[in-house]
Amino acid sequence: MPMPEFSQTSITFLHLAQDLGLEVLVPSYRPVLYLLEEAKPLLPLEGALLLTRPEGNLWRYRTASGFLLPAPDPELLEYARKEGLGVAVYPPWLKREELAKAVALRLFHLGSGLGMAGLLDLLLRLPERPFLEVLYQATGLALARVAPWGEVLGFAGPVPPQHPKEPGEGRGWLSLEAGEGVLVAYGEEEGLRQARGLLEVAARLLRVRALERSLERMREESLGGALLEGLILGEAEPDRLFAFGFTEGVEWVLALVEPKAVPGRHRLAEEQRREATLELRRRAGTFLDRLGVPYLLTTRGNRLAAMWQVHNPKKEAQDLLSALPPGSRLGYSAVHAAGEEVQNAYREALIALKAARAGEALSFSGLDPVAFVLLQQSPEDLKALVERYLPLPPKLLKTLEVYMATGSVEEAASSLHIHPNTLRYRLKRIEAALGSLSRPEVLAQVHLALKARDLLMG
Repeated sequence: MPMPEFSQTSITFLHLAQDLGLEVLVPSYRPVLYLLEEAKPLLPLEGALLLTRPEGNLWRYRTASGFLLPAPDPELLEYARKEGLGVAVYPPWLKREELAKAVALRLFHLGSGLGMAGLLDLLLRLPERPFLEVLYQATGLALARVAPWGEVLGFAGPVPPQHPKEPGEGRGWLSLEAGEGVLVAYGEEEGLRQARGLLEVAARLLRVRALERSLERMREESLGGALLEGLILGEAEPDRLFAFGFTEGVEWVLALVEPKAVPGRHRLAEEQRREATLELRRRAGTFLDRLGVPYLLTTRGNRLAAMWQVHNPKKEAQDLLSALPPGSRLGYSAVHAAGEEVQNAYREALIALKAARAGEALSFSGLDPVAFVLLQQSPEDLKALVERYLPLPPKLLKTLEVYMATGSVEEAASSLHIHPNTLRYRLKRIEAALGSLSRPEVLAQVHLALKARDLLMG
């Protein structure tokens, strides 16, 4: 039978198998539109190329393009001949992952890359790593997918060690907003200019994918948020954590996060605070989803509560903060391993949050005992403590802070860029107002007041 004329917007099964150098057992001129590594019952199969032998009834695969298998299958061969599907086998030394990558690249170069409709179809169906590989082969530009917190989520080609985290362009690079992070391309100016249209299409597709993942995550997080709220209030059974992937005996922490403060009580300020809290939740969900651990999220006022199973609490809390908008602050509990302790963990996280400064992730376990005691007091009490024991003008107050931190006249003078004699003169003025700094009770009062001032400013 003569081979039909090859379409410029698709590639036939026989053409693809021959191009890959595979042994064709049943030839077919059906078009291959996309690669399907696993049989998925809910996915349309028209033009699908499968790398697995599907179980059960073969009838639903009658519209597929064909199969690439590691060994012949008599039943499948008979069905393929009857229905007009193609079948080819690949050598046992070839890994299935390598074959999948080769198929994706061939589909782009030989078929879909020649037509915009086919190109979009291919990019929409490819997983993220093959997506970048195909785009790299198509443009000749090295590519990196970078998360908002700077982590490289995937790359193709020779990329540099550091990447931009925001959209923009510079000499030899172009960064495009791609949903959860950016898509960065590297190369010569002319290559970047020529490929810009295709890169913008790819970035837009990544944004669509990110939106779909975000919607799925929101549905899951709404259920998890209700559970976490119930655990904090003591109204939910800890055993329900198992339904969200938490493993018995595996340690977890609970964190509270606040966005950068928005001053004012007017309607616009309230709207900005609400949007900032929603952005916290979105970014935290993205980070914890990428971290690949069981987690729960809920919002409480303008704060976000997050509970997740940990491997390295300090690093993960700091990385989470880095993934959030600048100016956020985070307090997290001690490590726990029992669901009944969620209420205690929440109180610990709240105390740590109160002590944390903007841009800081602070652990309850690493909290200064003095700060722990002071945080049991109201802001009004802390303010009264500062006013009572630090009645100093700003210049002398700064001098006292530096001197208390260093404990040395020479070091403090150097830090303040003043002569040691000038510092001694200021200390005399300070002692005239507070009492001798050599007296233990005066030092204790000053230390408490300075710590209270730090907490109020944080």
